[in-house]
Amino acid sequence: MSSQGETNGGSPADPTRDDRPRPGWLQRLRERGVLRVAASYAIIAWLLLQIADVTLEPLGAPAWAMTALIIAAAVGFPIALALAWFLEVGEHGVELDTAAEGVARPRARGLRHYADAIVIGILMVAVVVLLVRQSDLGRPKPPENPAIAVLPFENLSGDPEQEYFSDGLAEEMLDRLGRVPGLKVIARSSSFGFKGKDVDAKTVAERLGVTTLLEGSVRRDGQRLKLTARLVDGATGQQVWSGSFDRELVDLFAVQAELAAAVVEAIVPAAKGSPVERSIAPTLDLSAYDLYLAARGQLVLRSFNSIPKSVALSEQAVRLDPGFAQGQAHLANSLSFLAEMGPDLTPEQRAALRRRAEAAVHEALALDPDLSEAHGAYANLLRNTGRPGAEEEYRRALELNPNNAASWHDYAVFLGNAGRRTESNQATARALELDPRQPSTWANYLSNVVQPGNPRYMAEYERAVSLVGDMPFALDRLTMPWAAVQGYPSMIMEAGIAKARKFSDDNLPAFLNFYRAWSMVDVRYGARYLAGRNDRAHGIDYTKVRMFVEAEALGLQGKWDALDQQFSALEARLGSDNPHVQAQKAFWMAMQARYDEAASALALAEPLTDETGIPPLLSGTHEWGFGLGPAATVLVLRATGRADEAEKRARETLAALEEDRQRQGDGCGWQGRIQRASLLAVTDRRNEAVADLQSAMRCGELPYGFQPGLPMFRLLDGIPAYEELKRERERRIERLRGELLGMERAAGLSPESDVLRRPAGPG
Repeated sequence: MSSQGETNGGSPADPTRDDRPRPGWLQRLRERGVLRVAASYAIIAWLLLQIADVTLEPLGAPAWAMTALIIAAAVGFPIALALAWFLEVGEHGVELDTAAEGVARPRARGLRHYADAIVIGILMVAVVVLLVRQSDLGRPKPPENPAIAVLPFENLSGDPEQEYFSDGLAEEMLDRLGRVPGLKVIARSSSFGFKGKDVDAKTVAERLGVTTLLEGSVRRDGQRLKLTARLVDGATGQQVWSGSFDRELVDLFAVQAELAAAVVEAIVPAAKGSPVERSIAPTLDLSAYDLYLAARGQLVLRSFNSIPKSVALSEQAVRLDPGFAQGQAHLANSLSFLAEMGPDLTPEQRAALRRRAEAAVHEALALDPDLSEAHGAYANLLRNTGRPGAEEEYRRALELNPNNAASWHDYAVFLGNAGRRTESNQATARALELDPRQPSTWANYLSNVVQPGNPRYMAEYERAVSLVGDMPFALDRLTMPWAAVQGYPSMIMEAGIAKARKFSDDNLPAFLNFYRAWSMVDVRYGARYLAGRNDRAHGIDYTKVRMFVEAEALGLQGKWDALDQQFSALEARLGSDNPHVQAQKAFWMAMQARYDEAASALALAEPLTDETGIPPLLSGTHEWGFGLGPAATVLVLRATGRADEAEKRARETLAALEEDRQRQGDGCGWQGRIQRASLLAVTDRRNEAVADLQSAMRCGELPYGFQPGLPMFRLLDGIPAYEELKRERERRIERLRGELLGMERAAGLSPESDVLRRPAGPG
């Protein structure tokens, strides 16, 4: 018989024992609210990170801020779970959870009572946000006429020497996108002009006239490459797309292709057809590619120092990989530039450079017949050597890459030289559209498309200055077409002051501007800026240019003995058979009535070439001697017994000037008035000559080349209208002398001591 307190099993009963089933870990986590906290934390953290991803960059937060948030969210997760396990929110607020397992928790009140509903609501919001982000809702719509600028990629490698690599990758993207039909791509020289400048995306897009910007950064660590990129809508500044690529360096070209495809998919639904892709990889030798990128960076500078460096780097690239078509094309371009711009090269050396350029461009075309750069380089070579076929090559280059701004510019020059002005103007306008920060294109546009004297000229001039005014060398290109030819010395002085402040006090190019301004007003003042100046500025040898300008100054002052010594120095430096030296010499000998010496010099000067690279305002076929060379030639031929030839020269030149006038119209855009007046004067059509001078004086303050003391204009003395014209000129000179002196004082210019007062404040 069992006693009380015993079980059927015969064991004594334990009153403290709990025989209920023990809850599993999942049940315990749920009881303590850990699962609810985990779900809420994950959803809220995800939402916050999504919001941060969109807002941090526009707010100017540093790049590490997003990384710090991700790390903080990850570290906070286990802490939140631990707090949920040990703490309880009940009637008395937050307190330590000491309830036994399986015992019901205190009834939740307040916020926690609605926790499940809140979690579900947050989850629904998260789903909606995810759907919106994955859809096109709220995202800027792709533009109907897409235009993109590729900004220079930021170099994150920590090594400034790697700058060429990040710039080169951005250039490659520019080239790839340039082959997409329907997409306008702004040229490197314009988009890279904003490098290192604190300008927001919307401003950059507005100034470049684009709908979208591509920005990026590059980190190169040994053989590892990390590239991040993002597309920004130009109108709103909103991000359209972003991507990151972390690959081995050998995958570089695949990364470029992926990035280009992503950009096209994001912004070019309006494009017609597929991009013109080359079927072969640029090169498998990354060292050759490195050298090629470095060479491109040098050629962009277009200086006497950088072009030989570009040649040397390109030569190294093609030695490593002779089958590198882009390297061969770039070598051809570099050699062509060196042949045209290289200082102090003999005709034989220039011819040798052109032969090497031709070999390289043929090699590039054999390797890749669809390489736009190669066709553009070949077109330039054909144009510069006067051979047929240049136009076909320009057209092929532009067919392969309609965004090749350099080829549009070069093609415009070719068409202008052929007298096809309307087509040339159209090509110039297209080049400017693709490369709005290119000073050379702006100069062509202002001179030929708009033309000085056009009512909208000054508005366009101001627009050009706003775009490229931060490049002081550009001020010459913009100022000379209007200020020098039409005769606005104050504009030239202003450009020179801007150049001097940007570069250095002792800068010969800036002082040449000061001389040009004063040479119209009083050459004695201008001559102060030439003596003893630094002959080298920014690695460029300006000795030759200074010597020619000094010869001009001596001639205008009538210092004939000193002028003879100057020509002897020029002949010693550049050779006694140099055509530019002899052209200037012929002019000034004629001005002294030393006609036999002038005839000997003229025989050596013609046909005049541009081999020495002397600026066209100082010499050139039609422009040596202020553009008065043709009139001086007539005087020389007539004085040396060749009257028939003199008359023939006069007729031919006047006919060419009249043809030019017909093309440009009778407005102030016609720049041949002074040249025509000088020829009319020496051929005894004096009243017509005076009429041209009157017209020139109506269009400009002191038209370049109108120097009453020169023999061709002395032939007009005594004509009442001409005498009044000289008096008006003197009145203007008096006023302008005061203006220029005032500008000198305001700028703190002291020509004798090379002092230019810097503007106050930063920069």
